[in-house]
Amino acid sequence: MKLTDEQGEIKEGVATLRAGENLKVIAFAGAGKTTTLKACAEARSDRGIYLAFNGSIAKEAKEKLGRTKCQAKTMHGLAFGVMRDYMEKPAQINARSFMTSRIMDRFHVPNVKGWGDYRVAAAVSSTMAKFAASADADFSSRHAEAALMEVLGDPDFIVSEEKAQYVRDTIDKLSEPLRLMAFEYWGDCMENQLYSHDMYLKMLDIDDDLRRDAFSRYKYVMIDEAQDINPVQRSILTKTGLPLVAVGDPYQQIYSWRGAENALQQLPGRELFLTQSFRFGENIAVIARTILDKIPDGGPEKRLEGAGPGETGEGPRGAVICRTNIGMLDEAIKYLNKGYKVHVDNVDGLLTDVRSAQALKDGRLGDVKSAELKQFDSWTEMEMTAEEGSDPGLSKLVSLVKTNRISDVERLAKAQNPDANKVHLLVYTAHRSKGLEFDAVQLGEDWPDINVMESRFKGAELKSEKHVTQAREAYNTLYVAATRAKLRCKGYGRILQPVPEPTGALTQEEAAGQAAARYRDRRPDEDYEPG
Repeated sequence: MKLTDEQGEIKEGVATLRAGENLKVIAFAGAGKTTTLKACAEARSDRGIYLAFNGSIAKEAKEKLGRTKCQAKTMHGLAFGVMRDYMEKPAQINARSFMTSRIMDRFHVPNVKGWGDYRVAAAVSSTMAKFAASADADFSSRHAEAALMEVLGDPDFIVSEEKAQYVRDTIDKLSEPLRLMAFEYWGDCMENQLYSHDMYLKMLDIDDDLRRDAFSRYKYVMIDEAQDINPVQRSILTKTGLPLVAVGDPYQQIYSWRGAENALQQLPGRELFLTQSFRFGENIAVIARTILDKIPDGGPEKRLEGAGPGETGEGPRGAVICRTNIGMLDEAIKYLNKGYKVHVDNVDGLLTDVRSAQALKDGRLGDVKSAELKQFDSWTEMEMTAEEGSDPGLSKLVSLVKTNRISDVERLAKAQNPDANKVHLLVYTAHRSKGLEFDAVQLGEDWPDINVMESRFKGAELKSEKHVTQAREAYNTLYVAATRAKLRCKGYGRILQPVPEPTGALTQEEAAGQAAARYRDRRPDEDYEPG
């Protein structure tokens, strides 16, 4: 395949990259990242490592890089490889395991209203997770404060002064005990060779010998989805001193809620771009540009161009992509009622979880089959953990049970076709659809319109940078959803302000924009019709 000028420039830059240097590649949706990185690996004669966001991406990359000297792994997989001498398998480090350790018995925990032993224990495990995800060398009160504010909210932005003062008092009383207990339990886990996934990855950051062992075979590193790595991953990569190629799309950053940061912004180094999407043509590119241009603090420096559309695939050609899990459930039920065959992403796991959650609520502990929920002794414990906000899936389960919607999930699980290749329609959330592509995409009805998104962003400007990031990700998540489409995207007419109709002589771009507008005006809010 002949490389574009952009791809050729990146290939040349990677070929000459030296130790301690970084090259950042800003790649828009569908812009040929994998093809580019394969060309980069072919341009180097030394051995490299490609670090992928998850196992499925690593597997796909391993196949495409098979004839090069570049291996493909996840960062956790790389870390686990050097930690096998110290652990048999990843351990479950949570509130229950901490309480079993009896460490809390050795500390004085101030009496705070609403904070029993289980809730304190959950905050200790959360403090450990905050430390593990950070680039810090030691535990500090910041990790405990972050764990507490994840549960209680930031007191500076709580409207009720009474509640804000309660949060401040709780932070003042519990931060230091949480830090001390988390530090103690971390040491206890090390002594007993108990490492969670977060912990064994952190070991590559704090142990120079382990990190050298992990990267000793490699002469350069390529990291994919760099917009979504967390501080400890960035710290590990920079400490290797190896030539680093960081690839990603800052406008697909949608995981800040779990501690991800945009390493493309944090890392120094030269910046190059992949702006041509081979997934879709100008009709989709117009929609994507409209979303990005409406971000209140400014859109991208470069312009996304539609160079596709890509080839249509076998199996389902269309997907409904929603903002929330509840929205996904609503869309699936709607299309089932119309007689369509649908496949909802991960519905079997959802069904097992909701049945187990209901069993907890009813006090039927023997019927709790979900591995994730077996750690709870009661519905109250589950609710309290969900309130911490660190696990959106747990919050979703609590909401489903409280709103008596388990029957909808039961019906959906029974009616849907388990084979995703033999249905009319797939239903996903935007977060779960990331990395996928479909001939046609219908945006679900749970997306807010642009005015709501703008008002949230303006409100965020009055708060902290963290809140601004979260507001910005509303646009990023919509951009991710729309750019899963290869041929057409529908439902955006009710979300976005109209694309302006050009007047006078038309440029190529204006003509493409006008064509997209005509398509939208013809069928602006019509339901997706499979096929």
